[in-house]
Amino acid sequence: YAWKPYMHNPKLKGRLGRISAPTLVLWGESDGIVNADYGKALATSISGAKFEIAPNAGHYPYLEQPESFVGIVDKFLR
Repeated sequence: YAWKPYMHNPKLKGRLGRISAPTLVLWGESDGIVNADYGKALATSISGAKFEIAPNAGHYPYLEQPESFVGIVDKFLR
């Protein structure tokens, strides 16, 4: 978080491109810290990644909507 601009790591995109494992990028629908467009951009940087929105969740979908979170992750893992 010390990068400038804040929360920007210029090396992140290149690093994401090296991921070869099946990847799920799960984003809270109402994330007030980082919007879903950022999550979609992360997902497109990972070959074959799937992007999903957790409805009625903010920045912490696993805490805010645990049943929905588990359902989305379970579906991805199957």
